[in-house]
Amino acid sequence: IVQSAGSGTTTFNGAVDTNTAGGITVTGTAVTVNNSVTTTNAGTVTITNSGLLSIAASGDMNLDGAFTQNGTGLVSTKGDITTTGDNISFATGVTLTGDIALSTGAAAAGDIGFGSSVDGTQALTLTTGTGNISFTGAVGTTRLGTITINSAGDVTAAAISASDIVQSAGSGTTTFNGAVDTNTAGGITVTGTAVTVNNSVTTTNA
Repeated sequence: IVQSAGSGTTTFNGAVDTNTAGGITVTGTAVTVNNSVTTTNAGTVTITNSGLLSIAASGDMNLDGAFTQNGTGLVSTKGDITTTGDNISFATGVTLTGDIALSTGAAAAGDIGFGSSVDGTQALTLTTGTGNISFTGAVGTTRLGTITINSAGDVTAAAISASDIVQSAGSGTTTFNGAVDTNTAGGITVTGTAVTVNNSVTTTNA
């Protein structure tokens, strides 16, 4: 599926399935995904949105290629994204409107990257195997729920405000470059290899 331009809203109300490496490319204004998206045979999903990209809870994506959001518009998402060792990247601000999980595979090497802020009061679960996770912008201007990292290579984060943070495994370096603030008894648990703390850490509520 290739959409080269759109001045209104592109809405996928039904399940979308492709089976070639071309996958799905949508360039337009607003894009709404209300149902599942599946690609096979290395199919990628690339969304270049100048308006809002909205992904519903029913808009989970199971991809055999990378997911790339590279437009100038913002992202609002309740949908999970799973790839087979391929990168997941968001160029602009992401608001979580439901708990979401992003995974490139527990034993794979795909990266997850947020090029701007991540906001919302929901939980965020990330799995990258030996791939890297990067938060370029602030995480939790409106405090997030639990941030869970099941596995990763390097993890690099700017400021984080969340209810609690749990990293279960890391084969590289976990680096907190911004202030970290949690407000539940879960606090901060990091299990990994190297850990670097370059800014303040605050926990409240025991």
